[in-house]
Amino acid sequence: DTSKSAAMAALLVLCAMVGVARSVQVTTSHARARQTLKAALAASTTATRREVFAASAAAAAFARVVEVDASGGATAGGVYLLRAKERYNARVEAGAKDFRSAAAAFKAGDAKAMSEFLGGESFEDLLAAAFLLANAFRSNSTQSPDKILQVKKFKAFQKEIDAAAAALKKKKIADCQDAYNRALPLLDDFLDSVGIAVPA
Repeated sequence: DTSKSAAMAALLVLCAMVGVARSVQVTTSHARARQTLKAALAASTTATRREVFAASAAAAAFARVVEVDASGGATAGGVYLLRAKERYNARVEAGAKDFRSAAAAFKAGDAKAMSEFLGGESFEDLLAAAFLLANAFRSNSTQSPDKILQVKKFKAFQKEIDAAAAALKKKKIADCQDAYNRALPLLDDFLDSVGIAVPA
């Protein structure tokens, strides 16, 4: 009858959903939801239309969760990106402020202060957090980091910082200062690309 046909359709949706789930890594909570749904469908062969509709809706919702996990959730507003912002935004902002604050030492050519900053914990944390945040903007789980706009902007900034550190190691103060000055606008470009506003 009609209700049995509808139940079969819902079960087919579930089977497709399970097939997708097998191809990606699914969290424990998602797996438990799938098992619960499957048991509910198996419990009755005379499901009402309302029950079948509810089961179908649950299957569709679960399939969407799996899809988000598979893609990394990195689309605008995706779970993965939102979590990355929660974890790294404050660290990037704090590091960016410290980087700007170091301008006086670089302008003065204070080799000791410049060396302490470039080798300091705050700066190292800025680089780590900024790179992880930039990677969270990938459009899917297989996208190469080198193709992500935010990663490209981060690497442009990092290139100048590496040049500054190399120049300082060779005691080329002027070259270190120049690299730092080139890095400042590149840091601003990166911050704009990840949606972080750091007051000047």
